[in-house]
Amino acid sequence: MSLTLKRRDLLKLSALTGVGVLAAACQPAAPTDVAPTDAPKATDAPKATDAPKATEAPMQASFQGTIEFYAQAYTPTSVQQNPDPKAPKREAMAILAQQWMDLHPGIDFQLVLAGQGDYTSWITTQLIGGTGPDIFWLWLSKLNEFVDDGKVVPFNDYLELPNAHTPDSAAAWKNTFKNPFLTSTSLKGQWGGVPLDLVSTGLYANVDMFKEVGIDLKTGLVPELGSPKDWATMVEWFTKLKEGGFLGFGMNGYYLLDWWLQGVLGDQLYWNLIPDFDTMNYHDLPSELQEGLISQEETMVQYICNKWDVFNEPATITMFELIKELYSFMPEGVTNSESYSQGYDMFMQGTLATWWDGSWAVGNILQDDRRKFEFTSFWFPPITKATTDLAKDPPILPIGIGGYSSIAYGINRKCIEKGNVDACIDWLMYITTPENEEMIVNEVPSFIPSHKQARALPEVENMFVGETRLTAGSGHPWPALTGWSDPFPTIFGGAGAKFSDIYAREFALYLLDESDLATLLANLAANAEIESKEIIRKAAVQYSQDGTWDLTRWPCQPAI
Repeated sequence: MSLTLKRRDLLKLSALTGVGVLAAACQPAAPTDVAPTDAPKATDAPKATDAPKATEAPMQASFQGTIEFYAQAYTPTSVQQNPDPKAPKREAMAILAQQWMDLHPGIDFQLVLAGQGDYTSWITTQLIGGTGPDIFWLWLSKLNEFVDDGKVVPFNDYLELPNAHTPDSAAAWKNTFKNPFLTSTSLKGQWGGVPLDLVSTGLYANVDMFKEVGIDLKTGLVPELGSPKDWATMVEWFTKLKEGGFLGFGMNGYYLLDWWLQGVLGDQLYWNLIPDFDTMNYHDLPSELQEGLISQEETMVQYICNKWDVFNEPATITMFELIKELYSFMPEGVTNSESYSQGYDMFMQGTLATWWDGSWAVGNILQDDRRKFEFTSFWFPPITKATTDLAKDPPILPIGIGGYSSIAYGINRKCIEKGNVDACIDWLMYITTPENEEMIVNEVPSFIPSHKQARALPEVENMFVGETRLTAGSGHPWPALTGWSDPFPTIFGGAGAKFSDIYAREFALYLLDESDLATLLANLAANAEIESKEIIRKAAVQYSQDGTWDLTRWPCQPAI
């Protein structure tokens, strides 16, 4: 069997997060280690940690029979069909499966592959038909959607129990997961699964190149922030690199034209608008998913009814100016949305100082034999008054572009009738102990374990500081102007919206100095007016059977 993902599905894995990442706000804990890694002496794949000794399960499951589990990225190499011989080997899940079966005589636990074709369509069909694996992978946001639809088993009651395989801890299972799990629920307040890891993005940095211009990242990065002390300092670093003949910053052109930088900057620049915009909290949702989080509907109310001139808003102008400044440190051609390999290659060849990418890239970086330098990673620093008067004092810490949008596991609804839900839960508890998560997740560096006490690899730990700042609902209090990647919340459309393509085109011309800021803002404003009417047609209950906005609650009646 084979697995294929649509481009949008891949983007959800790579571009990440959005309304599915319903998260809790908290202050970041200091990373335990921010020291850079040494250049590798060999290109061998990282080896799994030693398997922990099997623990005595307090209660044997009464179910006897077969349980099928689709582990997605953590599927053992020995189970895969025609695995890439050059890819790092994974076997941790197979080792743990055998240990768990030893604890549960009479259960035949099978690691299986997915069906052919689009995975989301395939698993949805299986769930509706009462077939498919007992335990399976899907994004946590999608599992939460499915639990409200009755397709998967709700986890709420089980999450109140202690993990049966950590007898020394009486903590509820739900409280063992890192933020933002506690409010990563469905719209009805349900959990449809549990996460095994978190995914993030951040700046991989060439330590040697920074040293050449007099910057020591070991002392320059603030442990509590996982970054330089502020945005102005980061720009100073990039300026020194540029003056020294180096390119300071790079990122995939697709993400440059998408919402990634908007996500980093928006919360820090538009914060003062939130109290006046936060007016449409009438929906049948938990208050933490509405209050203090600006929705697309709330921005449309301001835009339509209160004539909010978003493209003359100081925060909008400043955001574009800050991105343009970053662009001055980037390689030529980065506005090409297919420019991923260019920047990555430049970083590995030692001609680019920093490369913004996901935690999923660390395995490749560790093993790439072109790399002859030490590297570390860090997150974006906060914007302060040293950069713009719009900054809050004290500054708002930038929120991560990631979260629980990678590997989570749910239980097929058929398991209720089959009678093996408790056994499936016991397996998921088993693999989400600190030791077992470390063994699985750190076997091939890409992500960070979801358990609070599980250790992360230092190569990616700094990146995840931003994820601890995610807030409930969208993960970010302020939506992006627009973006290609679904489902991050936007003001003027998202995936599939014409405005997203227009924005990318006009923004690229601005970055390339083929148009000025005034032209960019004017063209976006003209197209936003058209897009706003289409948004209302799709979102209002008065115009669409799938709508959720009630226009009778608006202070005006939009003419569309």
